[in-house]
Parts: sequence; structure tokens; C-alpha cells
Amino acid sequence: MYATMVGKVVDAISTDFQYVYDDEPVTRVLGIFSETGVNAIVVVERVSGKLYGVISKKIMLRPRLNPVNVLARTVSIKPPHITPEHDLVEAARLMLGSDLKSAPVVSDSRPVGILHAADVVRRVSEHIGRVRVMDVMTREPVVVGASETVGKAVSLMRDHGISRLPVVDDGRLVGIVTVHDIVEKIVKPREKASRGDLIGERVATLGNKVSSIMTRHVYTVSPGEKLVAAVDKMDSLGISSLVVTERNRVVGIVTMMDALEPVAALATSEESTISVQVSYKLSKMDVEDKDRVMEVVSQFVRRFGRSVGAGTLSLYFKEHKEKHGDMHMIHCRARLNTNKYQFVGIGEAWRADFAARTALERIERQFLVRRELAARYPYADEILDKLTGSF
Repeated sequence: MYATMVGKVVDAISTDFQYVYDDEPVTRVLGIFSETGVNAIVVVERVSGKLYGVISKKIMLRPRLNPVNVLARTVSIKPPHITPEHDLVEAARLMLGSDLKSAPVVSDSRPVGILHAADVVRRVSEHIGRVRVMDVMTREPVVVGASETVGKAVSLMRDHGISRLPVVDDGRLVGIVTVHDIVEKIVKPREKASRGDLIGERVATLGNKVSSIMTRHVYTVSPGEKLVAAVDKMDSLGISSLVVTERNRVVGIVTMMDALEPVAALATSEESTISVQVSYKLSKMDVEDKDRVMEVVSQFVRRFGRSVGAGTLSLYFKEHKEKHGDMHMIHCRARLNTNKYQFVGIGEAWRADFAARTALERIERQFLVRRELAARYPYADEILDKLTGSF
């Protein structure tokens, strides 16, 4: 059941989509990506004409892929089953669950169009018009200094499970470095050099400064910008994320997948898939204090409940000896255990709801960076392992 009927997929799909047959070589796939700039290609069974799968542009990052010997069906993934009659809210939920910014739409098992996240958001804009970038962005993202080495950037990506790093100099944004930059400017040149294709040319190493390989022009957005406007900006630029800044200082990152969250949240269910348990070991805790804590928890569950799976969110509060007047510093330990994830977040503040918010924001950050790596760069682990290991 849905809180608001926002329209059907048929109202938002594009019938202009790129496809290949399942037995075509990946060279054909890579050619279409390079020529058209699309971010997804539909794979069709040659004999039956039925949908076989979908290939994301992320395949272009896969190192040492032999595109001549590999067939399209080998690298395609199984998309969610979305039809023209699906409600857009349900479609957004399915796309989130499959980490797809673009998903094929089928009728009688045959592809009839493709659904893009940006089109979904625009179609339901009147229902999420008040949502701002700050409501969905990943806060306090990991950054790297311009004078740090590429090796340092690689280590940060590995340690934090992320695919891109805003680059700062004296705290101010000066560029961005991504796994794509690592592949194009470190991995591929090394492979060419190993084959003798770059004789006499210098190849960038992990000891080079980040500033030598970063992209200097960074597309940004302010935290107070409306989410719909941010989505329009990403779509018009052909990018999947924006760095969120205030006075040229990095405060977050927002992605196209983040934009689907408030759309999926328009759905209601009879019961939450996340059960909440709260335990207080505090000397002072009245009903109003508890209500504020539960509002913070409810906001978290409404936003992420469907994405993190079924399970339990437990919060445990205790007091520190440290006092400010008659107030004790409050410690909150939040643990999320589901059939998909296990996260722990710690928060401390002079009020229980503030401590809970900090703890849950840390869980949120862990979840978002985990999903970001899997969604945008499924081969990032392989790429970074090669850099730190076999090269």
C-alpha cells in the first residue's frame, strides 16, 4: 500500500534505449558506451527477444577485461522486474534494492523502455518538493589533501569503502579524485608499459601527488538546494554525484541513488521491517526526552528501513561522570543488526536525542559508503588490490 499514488512507470519511461544481443562481444558494448554516453545497456536474448539482463557503464572500469573474448551475457546483471504498470514508488524501491540508476522496463518479458532515476524524481517532484540536499546527503565525507600521495588516496578508498575523494588544500575544495582517475591514469598506463606500448614515457606512480591526477573542476551544490534541482543538475551534466559545499568547504556528497530514497519513502507498510529497542541508564529522563529520541529513531527508520533489510535497531544510553552544571554527558551506543548489514555507531552529547542523532549518523555514513562502493564501482576492490599488491 502507498501513502500517495504518484503515477505509473509508463508515465516516466524512455522508449529510446540502447540494447545488444546476449551473444555479442563486450567490444560492442564498450563501443556503445563510448559513442552514446548512456549509463546502461539492455541485453536481449537473440532467439526469443526476451530481456536477458542489463549492463552498467561500470563495466568500463573492470581491469584487464578482454572485451573480444567475453560475451555480453557474461557481464550482464539481472535487473528487477519492472513493468509499465508498476507504481513509481515501487519502481524506486526496486531500483534502490538493485543499485541501478537506470533499469529496463518489460512487457511480456520483452524490453519496452528504460527507467532513469532522474525521470522518476522529476515525475514525483511535487511530492518531494520540500526535500533538500542536506536531507539525503552523506555528511562529513572523507577527503584527501592535494599534497598527499596517490597511494594515500588509494588507502583511504580501501579503508573507508568509497570510490571518490574530494581533494582539499587548507580545508578548501580544489578537486576530486575517483577510482576512474586511478584506472585511467595509474592502472591502464602501467598495463600499457608492461606490454611495451609506452616505451620512453613516464608513468604515474602511487608516489605522485594527488594534485597530479585529480580532476580540478568539481561540480558542487549547496546543502540547502532543493533535491529536485540537484538531480536536474546531475542529469544535465551526465554525472552521478555532486560535492556539497558551504563557503567552498566540503560538508557532504549527494548521489543520484540518494535522490531515490525519499521517493521510496513515500511507500507505507503495515509494519516496519526494523524493530527498535531502547534502553536508558540515566538519572533524568522524562517523557518529552524520550519522545525526542524516538523521533530521531523514527526518522532514521523511515529513511533507511527498506534499504537495510529486516532486523533490529538497538540504542543503549548511559551517563558519563563528566558534568556541565547539573547535566551529565550522555553516551549512546546504537547497533543495527539486519539480514543484510551489521553496523555500530557511538554518539555523545548533553542531550539524549543529540547523542542518538550522532550515533545514527555514523551508522548512516557506514551504510551509504558501503552501498556507494558496491553500486558505482563493483570492481573497485579488485582495482585497489592490484595497486597495493601485484604491481
